[in-house]
Amino acid sequence: MKLTARIDTDCRCLDRYFNKLYVLLQEALSEENAAPLEVHDYDADESQAIYHGSSHLIKPDMLMNIYSLVDFWMNEICEYHRKQKNLSLGSKDIKGDNELHARHKYLTAYAGLNLDNVQASYMRLNELRRVRNTFTHGGGHVPSKREADFSAIDGIVLSGSLISIEDSFIWSALEHAKKYLQAAARA
Repeated sequence: MKLTARIDTDCRCLDRYFNKLYVLLQEALSEENAAPLEVHDYDADESQAIYHGSSHLIKPDMLMNIYSLVDFWMNEICEYHRKQKNLSLGSKDIKGDNELHARHKYLTAYAGLNLDNVQASYMRLNELRRVRNTFTHGGGHVPSKREADFSAIDGIVLSGSLISIEDSFIWSALEHAKKYLQAAARA
């Protein structure tokens, strides 16, 4: 099976999975809205909360899945082009601002692929990477000096320092991942 077909299959699987997660999200939100009010004693050593919801975990999980898809396929695509072009260096040998940038640089500068037609997708994947890293390393809280940068990302809303992910960001990131990965595999 060709790389593009395998990428398409993985993206379709994520699409179906996300649609099921959105059903779960609605159920979780309904449960949370119907849950009794929580009483917090802020002087207590331990939380007095009686209900713990899970809806806030679903969209970040979707982002992690998309990023994992990109991370896996970027390695595969770089290795594919290394073999096809008989290149001596692998993608891990190229330095960049981050892993995504290093792999993009490997494909464009070293392997000589023209990915200009998916530059917007690459930029969206870089936004995905930044948002994902903020959840992974900062619990979804943006440092105050970077709030303006995150507020400028379409589909991301800040509530104080906490990132809120709109549905449009999830679907856009998945679509751009598919577009970029397939273009890089075909190039």
